Amino acid sequence: MESRSVQRQVLMVEDTASVAALYKSYLNPLGLTVNIVGTGTEALTFVKDITPDLILLDLRLPDMTGMEVLESVRRDHGNIPVVIMTAHGSIDVAVEAMRHGAQDFLIKPCEADRLRITVNNALKEENKAPKERQKSKQGGAQYQGFIGNSLPMQAVYRVIESAAASKATVFITGESGTGKEVCAEAVHAASPRNDQPFVALNCAAIPKELIESELFGHVKGAFTGASTERQGAVELASNGTLFLDELCEMDLDLQSKLLRFIQTGTYQKVGSSKTSTVDVRFVCATNRNPWVEVQEGRFREDLYYRLHVIPVTLPPLRDRGEDVIEIAHALLALMSVEEGKNFSRFSPEVINLFQRHSWQGNVRELQNVIRNIVVLNTGEEVTMQMVPPPIIGGAGAEIAHTVQLTAEPQKSADIRDGVSHHHPVDKTQIEPLWIVEKRAIQAAIDACEGNIPRAAGLLEVSPSTIYRKLQAWQEAAGSNREIK
Repeated sequence: MESRSVQRQVLMVEDTASVAALYKSYLNPLGLTVNIVGTGTEALTFVKDITPDLILLDLRLPDMTGMEVLESVRRDHGNIPVVIMTAHGSIDVAVEAMRHGAQDFLIKPCEADRLRITVNNALKEENKAPKERQKSKQGGAQYQGFIGNSLPMQAVYRVIESAAASKATVFITGESGTGKEVCAEAVHAASPRNDQPFVALNCAAIPKELIESELFGHVKGAFTGASTERQGAVELASNGTLFLDELCEMDLDLQSKLLRFIQTGTYQKVGSSKTSTVDVRFVCATNRNPWVEVQEGRFREDLYYRLHVIPVTLPPLRDRGEDVIEIAHALLALMSVEEGKNFSRFSPEVINLFQRHSWQGNVRELQNVIRNIVVLNTGEEVTMQMVPPPIIGGAGAEIAHTVQLTAEPQKSADIRDGVSHHHPVDKTQIEPLWIVEKRAIQAAIDACEGNIPRAAGLLEVSPSTIYRKLQAWQEAAGSNREIK
């Protein structure tokens, strides 16, 4: 008699019957036995009687939370793999569930292919030996330009994978330097539009008077200086992806025109009455809280709801665990090649320092630190002596303030001592900003014994900024005029 392999058992814990039936139909091609229960109590009873090969667990259940079910399964049946099913708004909870032993998570609603791939991967992972499983989880990860496999970043990768195939707008938020443009490019690269243009427009870097022209283009003679007709970002991004960075900086009047374009897919170039149509997929980003901007009247509520469809929150570097060291090693290798240096590793003390540092500037700050080290030093190993002052001694602004207060007072009649924070400030004591800036820069240069690149690192600005300001002050002194 021919033997048949036993079908693998999957327990789906989902209280919405229609959703459960749909997802079960998605899994039919895999030849699995899918059992459906609608409550946490039923799930725990099922697991006591029959040990499934995999549990698909919704986080929202009528009688208890999915986290409570997960904790009970982990406590009494520790080896059963669990995949969390969650909506977009509960991604943080899903990440927390992975910290408590869930193997993976799915974002609902999910497509058939995504569900089948996740289930297949979970069942394959479950077949591995414990050591092999641990090794695969600890291995470094690179995903569409990102480096790191921390749980918060795994959440970001899942959202990108789920959202990429649709035309739905992705709205990226996160602190400055977390990689919002990298995320936008990842969405584009994972989408069916990946062979079409990706066009980025930074709304904060373009003057208010020109941003409409940059977005929609202009015709010849539309305004002073418009000597030729120009394509705008929406036209350049036709059939591709348009990334609007720092969206909350956009003027309210232009927001209304953007809203009309999103609603109709049509636009007019500046100075033209002709209406054009284009197909673009929007990805937006801001380092502000967009809903706070709406509440304070700086961002249109109707535009917010149009664009805030699939939110992605990029975690700060300080919350990404071992990713810091992975990124640092990758940057060290890249910049050593670019600068013709031989650096290949960090000393244990530097690694420990990088793991403890708060990285207020996130990945961008880490990039600047590694560049500083590689440019100003030589060797194979990065030592503590090579690390610039802001990382060793705290934030650059704090160090500049400390240096300013401890430096020898200037003799110039125009430059007064620092104003004490412990006493009321008289209006006559307030200095022009350029004087405060000049004193801080000079104090940093003195503290670094004239080394301007190191002073720039201490102040967290580029050396070219300091050189430019020194030249301006020197020219002003030569012509006997103040720099305002």
